[in-house]
Amino acid sequence: MGKEVSIMNLGEILLEERKRQGISQQKLADMACVTKRSIVYWEKGSKCMSVESADKVFKALKVSITLGNDSSLN
Repeated sequence: MGKEVSIMNLGEILLEERKRQGISQQKLADMACVTKRSIVYWEKGSKCMSVESADKVFKALKVSITLGNDSSLN
C-alpha cells in the first residue's frame, strides 16, 4: 500500500526520491521532459505541479503515485 500524501507535499516527496536515487535536477528534468526550473519550483513548494507534470516526473523516477481518494472505490 502506498504512502498517503497531499498535493501540497508532492514536492517534498519529489526532492527526497530524486536525492535517494542520486539524480540531479537537470537529469530528472530531461528524463521527464520538463524544465529544470519547474523541478526547482516544485521541490521548494513555490508552485504546485499539475497532475500531468506529476505523472511525468514520478514515472521518470519509477515511483507510483495515486491522486484522489481511494475511499470512492469502496
